[in-house]
Amino acid sequence: MRRTNLLALLALGTVAALAVFSQADALQTTKAFKEEVLTIVITPSPSPLAMHWPMHHAGAAPARVVAVAPAIARMVADPYAGPAMLASSGSTWDVPPQSVMIAQLTTQPTPVPVRFVAKADPNALYLRIIPHLSELDVPYGTTIFPCVFEVYTYYTASYILTDWAYGTVHTVQAGTFPMLNYSTTSDLSWAVPDFSATYHPYANSGTPGEQVWTGTASQAQQHCINLQVVVPNTQPPGTYTATAQYTLIVN
Repeated sequence: MRRTNLLALLALGTVAALAVFSQADALQTTKAFKEEVLTIVITPSPSPLAMHWPMHHAGAAPARVVAVAPAIARMVADPYAGPAMLASSGSTWDVPPQSVMIAQLTTQPTPVPVRFVAKADPNALYLRIIPHLSELDVPYGTTIFPCVFEVYTYYTASYILTDWAYGTVHTVQAGTFPMLNYSTTSDLSWAVPDFSATYHPYANSGTPGEQVWTGTASQAQQHCINLQVVVPNTQPPGTYTATAQYTLIVN
């Protein structure tokens, strides 16, 4: 009898624990998210200059002078001189003569008025991105850009700010530069300098990503995001884009 009661109590405790954890998960929700699109331009190393010196040979033959007919010389000098010529074959014209009228639209449609109404972002109170540098011009190797943009967070309850490389997934395919796909390490990394100088490759295995910072209830924060770009020697020069998504998760 005691054993039966003990098992019943253990089962009841397990159910209660699962209910508590389930309730905690349900109370954590996404309040807002923002995307920062970056343009990365890889500039190849400059090519070495080659000096070309004129070669003079004592036995070189003099240049030959070729006589050209005057009519051909005039045509080469000014191919558009003289009256315009229209090619024709019988009654069929490759180019219609000037007497042929081409239909023209004489009436213009009535313009349709368009009115744009700008509305404030309702989530800007809680999460916003302040960009400072939208294009990153990088050579090969490692380049660091300080405070490429800032992120502002606030909420009336405790919250977590996360980020991830938008569009990346956990796959065997490497993906596209610079975010790439997990398990390949992203070539774009971030750091919050007033927290730590350590650079973290952007999380690139899908949502929810990684934690950037946390905040207490009614705590407003605004921090710079430094970026580090690593360009491997095998990456062709050109223009690439990268999108980082920031998500505000509240409790």
